[in-house]
Amino acid sequence: MTGEGPGDSGDILTVSGGGSTLVATDTLLAEATRLRLLQGDAEAWLARLARIQSLDSDPAAGPLMILPSAGMNVHAARSALGGVAERSQALADALISAAEGYGRAERMRDWGASVSGAWLGSTLGLLAPFLALAAVPGLAVGAVGLLVGGMLTGRRPGDALTDVAGWLQAHPRALTNPVLVAAVRVMVSSTDDAAAGRAGVPVPVSLALGDEGLGLLGVTTSAAGLVGLARPLGLLRETPVSVERIDAPARPLGPPHPGALLGPPHPGASLPGAAPASRPVAPPTGFGDLADRIPSVSDDAPQVRIERYGGPDDASWVVYIGGTAAWSPVAGEQPWDLTSNLAAVADQGAGSYRAVVQAMREAGVAPGDPVVPVGHSQGGLVAAQLAASADFNTVAVATFGGLTAQVTLPADVVAVTVEHTDDIIPALGGTATGDDERLSVRREVFAEKAVPVDQPLPAHALTAYRDTGRLMDGSAEPRLQEFRATLGEVLGAEAGESSRWRGIRLANDEPEL
Repeated sequence: MTGEGPGDSGDILTVSGGGSTLVATDTLLAEATRLRLLQGDAEAWLARLARIQSLDSDPAAGPLMILPSAGMNVHAARSALGGVAERSQALADALISAAEGYGRAERMRDWGASVSGAWLGSTLGLLAPFLALAAVPGLAVGAVGLLVGGMLTGRRPGDALTDVAGWLQAHPRALTNPVLVAAVRVMVSSTDDAAAGRAGVPVPVSLALGDEGLGLLGVTTSAAGLVGLARPLGLLRETPVSVERIDAPARPLGPPHPGALLGPPHPGASLPGAAPASRPVAPPTGFGDLADRIPSVSDDAPQVRIERYGGPDDASWVVYIGGTAAWSPVAGEQPWDLTSNLAAVADQGAGSYRAVVQAMREAGVAPGDPVVPVGHSQGGLVAAQLAASADFNTVAVATFGGLTAQVTLPADVVAVTVEHTDDIIPALGGTATGDDERLSVRREVFAEKAVPVDQPLPAHALTAYRDTGRLMDGSAEPRLQEFRATLGEVLGAEAGESSRWRGIRLANDEPEL
């Protein structure tokens, strides 16, 4: 593992999940595994020495064990190896016990925070009219104060927003704080409880219907409610989408999928007989490679990269999906925007999801082909939703900084979710509701480093997650190594082909619901 110096806590990876109740650093879990291996080796040698000692009573064995020194040496070796086996077992048991205890404490903490947040949200929703009435005098006084202060100083009311932005820039750690991130996660998950409280639903009923109970209410329903309120105002309106391959002149990497959209070729599509312009690429070998190949999205850049490995009859694919490029609530020219963010969280067919599916089909991904979706931020959410759907044969998935907590993944999908504890964006997905087999890897990027002032949310940056991916590749944690092994088995060792795709929103007079 690398870092700024010995013991840099910003390089510590905390690993949990993966079908286990353990929560610990990757170093601790790797050490426990090494101790188990040492115990196994010592016990194997003890069995061999026992067979050697049995020769002492076998006349056909010869004079070897008749020598007193030989017998004493074997006895001493057995004693030493017995001590090694016993000690390594005790140490491994202690490490696993500590990890289990930490896991229980963390689950109790998360449960307590979730229930407390739900109760607080429900109470605030119930008291909302009274709180609003009580706030009127304060708002009036504040408005008069701003007006008078502006007249005396010449400042406009809008300058207050500039002051807030300036304060945040001067205090970059304000939004890069693990405590704030944890609080935001609970607050987001409590939005439905506040709405239920406002509707007069008792707290016990709200808890039973929410994330803590049946899961009928939660972040998904809250996002759906926000989208429903915004669309009549012309905001957050979904549209049809299309995709174009920007490696022109080129053709799809595989035979056309039966579900691919028919019609005139899109810009960048190949003409019959055109030579492919696919880019040869070596298969990714770990998390660092996966994160490095996720597109760095901007308004006019490709948002999707698709790699194909294997031959015509045994193709396998990696689909890399970038993060949000536009934050306006009005849908623009491309679907990696705020509209898709909210639609994806609301599970209402986000434009970015539909664009990825269309790109995959045009690239030639067949229903039975093994697929590994990988994404950052909004792309991580789309990758998780691909894995949760039956659209493709997803065998593994890796997400970096995605809002994936509310997406339940199938048990047969090998999944790794990477989040920075000082990254506020994944917290907007709320608390986890599913009990799936995903492996969760966490890291605090700026535990011992100054927060950059030239980035609004540096812990969410793709570059930071790429650093974390390289740290994961250097880890001896067994389950991280197993994911890399699975990647090698699915993709093979031969070079493949790469293509890049860009999603486009199409004009639509009516919102697509």
